[in-house]
Amino acid sequence: MPLTWETMLRYLTYHPRWFEGISRRRPDSTHVAEFRAVMPGSWGLRRHSYWFVAEPPGADEVGQGWKLHVSATSRTSVDTLRRSLPVLRDAGVRFKFLIDPAAMAELNGKSFSRSASGKFITVYPPDEESFHRVAGALTEALRGFDGPYVLSDRRYPGSRVVSYRYGGFARIVRLQPIGVPELLIQSPDGSLVPDERTPYWTVPAWATDPVTATHRGPAAAAPKAAAPAKAASSTAASSTAAPGTKRLLDGRYEVEGAIAFSNRGGIYHGIDTVTGADVVLREARPGVEIGPHGIDAVELLRHEHTLLTELADSGLFVRPLGFFTRWEHSFLVEEVVEGTHFGTLTTTQNPLYELDMTPGRLVDYYQRFQRLWLQLADAIAYAHERGIVLGDLSMTNVMVTPDDRVRIIDLESAFHEGVDHGAGLSTPGMVTRRALAARHGDRRTDYYALGAVMLATVFACQQNDIVEHDLPLRLLGEVAADLALPAELVSLITDLFAEDADLPEPAALRRRIADLPFATAWRQAPPLAHPVPAESTRSPDLHRRIAAVLDGVVAYMEGTADTTREDRLFPADALVFETNPLSLAHGAYGCLHAMHSLRQDVPDTLLAWALSRSTAHAAMPPGLYYGSAGVAWALSAMGHRDQAVNVLRGAAGHPLQYTEPGVLTGAAGHGMACLRLWRDSGLPEFLDRARETGEHLAATARWEDGRAYWPDSAGEVPVGYGNGASGVAMFLLALHAATGDGSTLALGRAALDFDLSCVVYSPSGLAQFPSYRPGDIPAVRRSYWDEGTAGVLTTLLRYWHVTGDDLLRKQVDRLLPDARHKYTAFPQLFHGISGIGNALLDAYEFLGDPELLGDAERAAEAVLCSAVRRPEGIVFPGEQTLRESCDLATGSAGVALFLDRVRHAAPGLRTNRNFVLDDLLPGPPSAVGGGS
Repeated sequence: MPLTWETMLRYLTYHPRWFEGISRRRPDSTHVAEFRAVMPGSWGLRRHSYWFVAEPPGADEVGQGWKLHVSATSRTSVDTLRRSLPVLRDAGVRFKFLIDPAAMAELNGKSFSRSASGKFITVYPPDEESFHRVAGALTEALRGFDGPYVLSDRRYPGSRVVSYRYGGFARIVRLQPIGVPELLIQSPDGSLVPDERTPYWTVPAWATDPVTATHRGPAAAAPKAAAPAKAASSTAASSTAAPGTKRLLDGRYEVEGAIAFSNRGGIYHGIDTVTGADVVLREARPGVEIGPHGIDAVELLRHEHTLLTELADSGLFVRPLGFFTRWEHSFLVEEVVEGTHFGTLTTTQNPLYELDMTPGRLVDYYQRFQRLWLQLADAIAYAHERGIVLGDLSMTNVMVTPDDRVRIIDLESAFHEGVDHGAGLSTPGMVTRRALAARHGDRRTDYYALGAVMLATVFACQQNDIVEHDLPLRLLGEVAADLALPAELVSLITDLFAEDADLPEPAALRRRIADLPFATAWRQAPPLAHPVPAESTRSPDLHRRIAAVLDGVVAYMEGTADTTREDRLFPADALVFETNPLSLAHGAYGCLHAMHSLRQDVPDTLLAWALSRSTAHAAMPPGLYYGSAGVAWALSAMGHRDQAVNVLRGAAGHPLQYTEPGVLTGAAGHGMACLRLWRDSGLPEFLDRARETGEHLAATARWEDGRAYWPDSAGEVPVGYGNGASGVAMFLLALHAATGDGSTLALGRAALDFDLSCVVYSPSGLAQFPSYRPGDIPAVRRSYWDEGTAGVLTTLLRYWHVTGDDLLRKQVDRLLPDARHKYTAFPQLFHGISGIGNALLDAYEFLGDPELLGDAERAAEAVLCSAVRRPEGIVFPGEQTLRESCDLATGSAGVALFLDRVRHAAPGLRTNRNFVLDDLLPGPPSAVGGGS
């Protein structure tokens, strides 16, 4: 369950190697010095995340109400605070302010939450009289000041920086099943409801707007000129338009709908009513600060319009059609570029991912992209001839039209060389270290990005250079050997990645691309297309290398563990800061479980750190991979049975126990932990609770053509092991094994059949699975453990093992081809090659086919290529390969469990330590009997 890209980017700012939260950054003195110059010493001041919270002595704390916000930019925050502090001091109200101007710039940035952006000072008036008194005084004190419009608010009359909304003052939270807290407020009947923080004006049904004296409803809707976050058409609303008249932007552009939103503004599809042509409208909000230089979004959009105009004649860049301002927002009008961006095209067409590596398929793929690379080289040369550096060429800002023409659609970071500079933004894996240090690109960076695009066409490993600069080329060497790539391609990519080399001469570069010998490169299928011979498995050299890496992984965990911290013990995915520091997925117990599995021991100081933290209902959800059930399982596996029993007992009756159905966060995973503790402790209470979970799942199952499924709390129908019916089926199979209840087995089989019915096929015929039932959400084909083929296969193999059903055996054969990957974008367990390799080892142990072990060893070779050596030991790139990570879900712990299993797996053994209950299952199918 990865974070959104925008949220993840926030955790990259504070440490070059690890994901870190804002709390680890020490603010400068700018804002707090202003506070100390004005406020009495009796006022309290404490740090909370991005904020300093100021509290007057003796003030009563009010739980919720109408709050005030003062907006600013990083350039105006000091003056804004200086003017505001006397008002707030004299009013004696609680308030908070951002820690320093850099935090202000971050909150105003392109990637920050639209509902939170712009808020510099938040004031908590205790009542309506105080609300108006403080709002009026701030409006007067800040007259003439300007700041970003706060999308969640309404402006207070007479001010451009003071705004208001209804919401919580005190922090009241309840956990969601994944462990992320949800903010709450209290309704008049005493019930707790979500404190909605939307990027548009919303008011609880019971509240009355203190300015307009209106309740929620048509009369309380956001002013038409103040709702650009909802739809561009509302920004264009004309107060003079006659009823029924189409409201147009700039008098000619009719908005059809939104394509995307960011804090910068929306991107909309529209119609030019003058020409009848489809257009794209890109919006910029004033006060949004883009990139490390903090360029105002409106200024940057105007600059981009200028650059696109200069490059329009090339036919290689999107064509600008106009620029205008409506209300306070500016819009760039562009032609519509039909087609697919480069990233999607390579992901969906690459024979490496499709496992369709026939010579003809490889030739067609590479010759097609050869033509696209030539156009990109031409675009770079054309821009450079005009003194323009592109600065941020990436896989998503290059569109490919249906007739295979390239159009570059985003020039935010482009600039006139030696004259100005663009946003200074860059895409991980597509930028030189020199450009990162300078905070803007150069000509060499454009060619480095071209090399990264070419590398991503081969294998999407370019982003690894954020963790280890030479890692992408190391992976290229492995892939090149497996695919028998032309040496000329490898040397060309390597030369483009040589950021300190001379600039390539455009004509010579073009010749090198055009001369790549793809037409004659493959006379036969490459090595990766052939199965690994049975006699080549169990390589002593591979096992030696695995052993060395596993020793390094444990050393790294011990060397980077920080027992002085409260928020996490080991470097982990950014989700550890959003959830809790103990979970199996991202917290301490996943790493401790891996360490114990590898060494049969964990350092006592690390265990003490974990044991000292709460697993109470308020601290953790009850699930397996993100909650207290997983803590109990890990403790029991490490031999701490009494502690494990106590933790799982404490999870009983958790209000989230049945909120979700699946293994990762829901009832099925909790039930599996109960079975684990029953098996380990012999206590019947845990078998009873597992039965209750099974009864709940039976009662809540939905049925469709004899197949069972369970919607999640959002009403969607997940598919797969982590959240879908396959994971539920795994629990039900184990419950059947524990109780002998045939109805439980039948329900589990119906659940497995549901997921199997959701199969989708790749163009090459691979059976794969979407994350959600096809038709609910556009299907993206997955091959992974948490979502996709590997997870469904994990359950399917065990049902075949128990039942001996020939139909299930045929389904195994249908799914196995998609598990024979060597390469995926990430090495991780949940969503990468280690999870797929783990499913291959399951298949090897249950089926006994030595080719499956060879496939798993081949996957292990790819994983070993991603090992990163550090002074502390060895680590693997985590989520999106952006930072080093030790955790089970995305980092070294999960990778290590797979690698270690490669050394020990054997037919008839059950060596999967990824929290399954194989010890409950009976002997081989022949000893069980057939049929279901």
